[in-house]
Order: sequence, then C-alpha cells, then structure tokens
Amino acid sequence: MTETAYDRPRLRPEVVLGPALRSGPKTVHHVKDARTGCYYRVGPREHFIMGLMDGGHTLEDIGRSYTDAYDRRLGPAHWQQMFTMLGRYQLLDGYADDAALDKLRQAHEAKESARQSLLRRRWVMLRPDRLCATLATRLAFAFRAAFLVPASLLVAALQVFVWTHLSTLTHDATHQKSWMITVPLSVVLFWGITVLHEFAHGVTCRHFGGTVTEIGLSWRFPMLTPYCRTDDIVLFPRRGARVGTAFAGVFVSLLALVPVLAWWLLARDGVPGRPLAAALLLFGSAGALMSLLPVLRSDGYVMLTHALDLVDLRRESYRFWRLRLRRRDPAAREQLDAYPPRDARAYAVYGITSLLLLASAYCGLMWVWFGTLQRWTGPLWAAVILTVESVVAAGILALAARGRRTGERQAADA
Repeated sequence: MTETAYDRPRLRPEVVLGPALRSGPKTVHHVKDARTGCYYRVGPREHFIMGLMDGGHTLEDIGRSYTDAYDRRLGPAHWQQMFTMLGRYQLLDGYADDAALDKLRQAHEAKESARQSLLRRRWVMLRPDRLCATLATRLAFAFRAAFLVPASLLVAALQVFVWTHLSTLTHDATHQKSWMITVPLSVVLFWGITVLHEFAHGVTCRHFGGTVTEIGLSWRFPMLTPYCRTDDIVLFPRRGARVGTAFAGVFVSLLALVPVLAWWLLARDGVPGRPLAAALLLFGSAGALMSLLPVLRSDGYVMLTHALDLVDLRRESYRFWRLRLRRRDPAAREQLDAYPPRDARAYAVYGITSLLLLASAYCGLMWVWFGTLQRWTGPLWAAVILTVESVVAAGILALAARGRRTGERQAADA
C-alpha cells in the first residue's frame, strides 16, 4: 500500500489513540485496536500523523501540518514506512481484511496464553464490562465533588481513628473466645471488601470511557491476589483519570470500613461482633495502605507511574541503574544523556528507594524468622535454613525475571 492508494486516509473506528507517556528516554503513545484487543506503541511523529487520519485531511494536508510541527517534509520513503506499519496492523478503514484481523486477534490471545507459567498465571473469574458500564451510569454521582469531598474526609478520619486506637483494636481482635466462627467470617467479609475494591477499578475505568475485560485471580510468585484488568488506562488523555482509576480500589476499600467502624463503636465489650469488627478495621486498613506502596506492583505503583506520566517505571528504573553502573562506558553515557533530567531523577529515586525498602523489609522478616526458628532448631541450623531459603527464592526470582525478559523480547519481535 502506498500514499497514492487513496486521498483521505482514515483509521478504523475501533482504533483509539492514547496520550504521550514517557518510557525510558523515549516518548510513546499507546494505540488500541478494540477489534483485535491489541495494543501498540508508536512514537510522537507516527501518533501525530495518525491523529490527522480522520477522513477529513488529505495526504497533502497531513504533510503540510507535519512540516509545520516538525520542520521536516514527509517524503515517499516516510509515507511508505507509515503505510507499511498501518497495513501490518490493519488499522486503516476500508483497507482492513477480516481474515487478517482475526489472525491478529488469535496471535494476541496466543501471546497472552504464552505468558502463563508456574510463576505467573491468571484465572479469569468474570467478564464484567457490561456490568461495570451499568454501574458507572447508576453511580455517576460518586464521581462528583459533592460526594468525593465528604467521602474523602470520612476515609481520612477513619484512618486517623484506626491508627490512634491501634492498641485497643489489637486487643479486641486478639482477645476473643469464638475463633472458629470469627476467623472464617472475617475472611469472607475481607474478600467481600476485595470484590468491591476490584469493581471500583472497573467502574471508574468505564466512567472515563475505557473497557474492563477481566476480573480474576493473579498468581505472581509468591503472591496470589485478585485483579481487575483496566488496560485502557493508558488511553485516557487526562492524568487525573488515570490516577483516579488506579486509586479507586483503595478508596472504596477504606470507605467500606466506615460501617465496620460504626459496628465496632456500637458493640459493647464482650459482644461477639466487636472482635470481628476490630480485625476487619486493622487488616482492611493495613491491606489498603500496603497496596499504596509503589515498591509493590499494586495500585500505588500504577498511581505513581501515571502521576509522573511514565510507563514501565520499575523496568525502566532497573535499566537506568544498569546504565548508571556502567557510566564509564561511552555507550552507556550516551544513553544516559538521552534521558530528560526529570525522568532521570524519577528513575534514580524510585530505584534506590525500592532497593532500600525491600532490603529493609527482607532483613526484618529474616530477623523475626530467625528468632522463631532458633527456638526450635538452635541458632546454627536456623541460619542454615534461612540461607538455603534465600538462595532458592533468589533462584526462582531470577528464573522469573529471565522468563519475563524472554516474553518481552518475543512480544517485541512479534
């Protein structure tokens, strides 16, 4: 296909263009094809050209606008490269082939299946897009300031109360006589709050115009966690919409604890429900706040990446630090110089902060575990057991990292 094939090119209606985000030293835009489920990344110049392919601009118009914006002329080779890319992914309206689109969709699904492994797996429980769309319409009031401001104040007050009454809540949660009832019931209620958490992500994503493809369970060694797939977040032009979608789950989880606090306050000492309410307040608050830690690949991580208009924050920060450690190499220095100062600071701070926090948490865990083991096995065998466990865990994580890099290379080649 060449630029002379038609005069007014137009992208297919299912194609959606995303805003500019930073990935390492580059600016990228995500492009979604809703027909195939595929997401592609293009540079700013490709995005500029595609944004003008609306059926109302001729190739001459697009070329003129491109020259005004970039002070460069689009020659035949540039057009050929552009149309080759558009043809490969079947993105042009009137020139897409149904069989080729089905093949792209099948390749995308096969790639998703290939990412499953013993260390990384997803189980889809629900396809909630239609339900989330209905809820987003009915709960539209929840996205207005008249609701969000008082709800936020209520959540903040609840957290102040929980952490200033920590000893009382801990005493109530641990001093109870009906463990056989309260433990299973607390697990059920906690998972109920978790369901609300995931639906909050989905409903918020739908409110901002995205689609919600899956809700399920995700196994990422060594954690089993629920998830809601809101991939369209990278397409939202407003930063607040992206951050809000990531924060919605934590917000609703904490808001769901308000009636639990009322339950705890109304229940007198000795009432069976009081210890259960105390446990939910403690574990619900701690779990919600832990998910805000950006060193974990959870809600806080996604919030931070989009607050900074970045993607791949963890991977790119590791890449940045590998270059920093090799900065005596001229090639590494040249790559480092390509980073904007703001992004370089973000990757540097995130990398060192993550390392310090994770190392501190690991050392603390080993210290507690050593204190427990040595009472059973003695200090020598406790040290041996923890050393072996650390080596095994490091090996498993190294294999998982290698598998991810292999998958990323295969995805890039595809």
